[in-house]
Amino acid sequence: MKPLPCNRFLFLVFLIPLFSKSQNFLHIADSIRITRGIPSIAYAVFTSDSILEEGVCGFRRYKTKDSVRLHDRFNIGTNTAAFTSYVAANLVKSGKIKWDTKLLDVFPEYKSRALPVYKNITLAGLLSNQTRVPLYASLDDWFKLPDFTGNSMSAKRKSFTLFILEQKPYMDNAVTKDLVFSYAGYVMAAAMLEKVSHKKWENLVEEYINQPMKISVKFGWPIMDDTAATYGHWSQGNYFHSEDLNTWIKPNDVMYPAHNINLSLPDYVRFMQEHLRGLTGRKAALDQQTFQYMHFGILDFSMGWNNGSLHDYSYSFHEGMSLLFDSRAEIIKEKNLGIIVMCNSGDTDGRGAVINLTRILEAHYLSN
Repeated sequence: MKPLPCNRFLFLVFLIPLFSKSQNFLHIADSIRITRGIPSIAYAVFTSDSILEEGVCGFRRYKTKDSVRLHDRFNIGTNTAAFTSYVAANLVKSGKIKWDTKLLDVFPEYKSRALPVYKNITLAGLLSNQTRVPLYASLDDWFKLPDFTGNSMSAKRKSFTLFILEQKPYMDNAVTKDLVFSYAGYVMAAAMLEKVSHKKWENLVEEYINQPMKISVKFGWPIMDDTAATYGHWSQGNYFHSEDLNTWIKPNDVMYPAHNINLSLPDYVRFMQEHLRGLTGRKAALDQQTFQYMHFGILDFSMGWNNGSLHDYSYSFHEGMSLLFDSRAEIIKEKNLGIIVMCNSGDTDGRGAVINLTRILEAHYLSN
C-alpha cells in the first residue's frame, strides 16, 4: 500500500537534525522518497561551471528492483516552457522575429477569423502568459482536440493556432490577475517560431539546444524510446501505478512545445548552467540582457520562468507539471546557484517530494 501523504513542514522538522549532522543529501532524498511513496527522485545543485551536489535514488518502476541511474531520463512537463523560450530568444537574436512581433502579422491570413480579444497577441505575450488564450491543460481538453490538417507537424500547429483563435477566451483570472499557464499559448508561440524559421519546433530544439550544448533532449514519455527507461506514475482510483508503453495517456504531439520534453539530470544541468552563465555575465550563446529579460523582464512570469525573491535574492523557477512526472528547476542569480529536483510520480506526493527536497537544498546552500 502506498504511504499516506505527509506535511512538507513535518518533513523539514524531522530531517533537519539528520541534515545538520551528516549533510548526506542522498540519504535525505531517499528518506523523502520512501515516506512519500514515490519510485525515484533525482537532484542536482550547481553553479555556472561546477556541480556541487548530484544524486539519484529509488527505482525506474514502482514495485521493481530496477534501480534508477544518473543518466536516466525524466519527463519535465511544463518546464518545457524554458526550452521553447530559449529557442525563441535565439530566433530573436538572429533577426527572424522580435519579442513584440504580433501573431497575426506572422499569420495574416487568420486576421479575419480571429476573435477581437486575440488581435494584438505577441510572441512575448504568449511566452509570458499575458493573453486570454484558453489553457488546454487537461486530458479532457486534449482528447477534444480535432484532427488538425497538414502534412507536417508545423502545418498542424498552424491549424491548432487558427482553432484557438476562434475559441472563447479564458477570462476566469481577469479580475484577480492570477497567473495561469496556458499550454495552448506555448503551442501558438511555437507555431510562430516554425513559420519564421521554416523549421519545425523539434528541429529548432536540436539546432539551438542539443547540438551546441551537446545534450540529448527528446520528447514524450522516456519509455517511448527505451522500455528499460524510467516509467511515469500516477494514482487512479486510489491505485498508484506505472503506465506502460501502450498507455492511453498519450499527449497530442501538437502540444509538445508546452509540456513534453524528457532528458537526463546531467543534461538538464548543462542547459541550466548556460542560463546561469548568461545571467551572471559569463560567456554564453546569448547576451546577458537577453537572459535577464527571459528570467526577469516581466514581473512574476517572464519568458518561460516564474520569478520573485527568495531570502532577498532574485530567483527564477518553474515547477514542471506533468501527469506522470514532476520536476522543479530554479536559479538564484546573485548566488550563481541552480537547483533541479525531478521524480517519476505525477501525483500530489510526487509534487510534495520535489518541494520537500528543494526546500532543504535551498536552506543549506543559501545559508552558506
